[in-house]
Amino acid sequence: MTTFTSQQIWVNQENLSQTKTVQTTFDIAQLHEDEVLLETDSFGFSANNITYAALGFKMGYWGFFPTEEVGFGIVPVWGFATVKASRHADVKEGEKVFGYLPMANHWIIKAGKVADHGFSDIHEKRKSISPVYDQYLRCAKDPGYNPSREAWQLNFRPLYMTSFVLDDFVADTSNGESLLLSSASSKTALGTAQLLKDQKAKRNARYRVIGLTSKSNVDMVKASNCYDDVLSYDDVAALLSAEQYWLLDFAANGALINALTDVLGEKLAKVTLIGATDWKAEEKPNPKALDAEIFFAPARVKLRQSEWGHQAFLAKYASAWQRFATQLSDTFFEQHVNGIEAITSLYLSTLSGEADTKALNVLMFK
Repeated sequence: MTTFTSQQIWVNQENLSQTKTVQTTFDIAQLHEDEVLLETDSFGFSANNITYAALGFKMGYWGFFPTEEVGFGIVPVWGFATVKASRHADVKEGEKVFGYLPMANHWIIKAGKVADHGFSDIHEKRKSISPVYDQYLRCAKDPGYNPSREAWQLNFRPLYMTSFVLDDFVADTSNGESLLLSSASSKTALGTAQLLKDQKAKRNARYRVIGLTSKSNVDMVKASNCYDDVLSYDDVAALLSAEQYWLLDFAANGALINALTDVLGEKLAKVTLIGATDWKAEEKPNPKALDAEIFFAPARVKLRQSEWGHQAFLAKYASAWQRFATQLSDTFFEQHVNGIEAITSLYLSTLSGEADTKALNVLMFK
């Protein structure tokens, strides 16, 4: 076979509920030097991917996988892919990789920075916001890869990378404040909380790890055992006024942060903005007014990779990741979604907030 037809899901960048399926044909004979054709095997999907779309302009996520039509973009996902054809001498056909992919079953990248652990996409059309998003890990050389746990890797691993470096950042800069995590049921918050809680004794720390979530999610968040305490947003008045607090905000809901500020006053010592799970919130946080820091995980990843070395970074991450996946095995269930219509349907239900947050979604175009 010398030609491949790519099915791509395009999203209206101004109206995220409008999608269309587009087909593009790739001819292997027309691959340029160093170009590689990837075939998507499977990918995960959650509210995090909606954040990519919602912040597509502000954070630059639309630049990774450009379309040929102005006004439309492809939502990035994390997934496994197989090299179907390669014009790079050190990237072999048949290799399995893990990395940042478009919602498409085939995509051409330009391989560069090739190393034992993986390679990067250096394609001229890829407008990247960080080299961390451009790396493709070779599964055969990845200490964090487990073929029996692919659903977990697809749905949690990219988010747990943020959790891993956020925990490292907190440990590096904390003054002992108790930690409030908004959107506590989100995958990134759960991973962060688990790391913060599990490493308290090792750090000789006394902070409390407190999850804030909606009433409907309180029981689920408590059952995860990732937090020292869990409160609904309606019960934040129960927070002890004697403590100093640091808010790790994953929701990006300005009204929620204002409510916390009203309750805690000067006891809310720090605010760090991380995610935007509540992307529909009418009031957004004002970083300047809050004197808040915006946490950009790829910058922290790059810092630690340069300090520890790439292999050491992956080994430390893999160790933490395995502990987390084992701890939460009973909290989530695996759900397979096959075909472009079903994939589009899940995208839309996640966009509207109706998707099951306990599902580990494994999406395949076949």
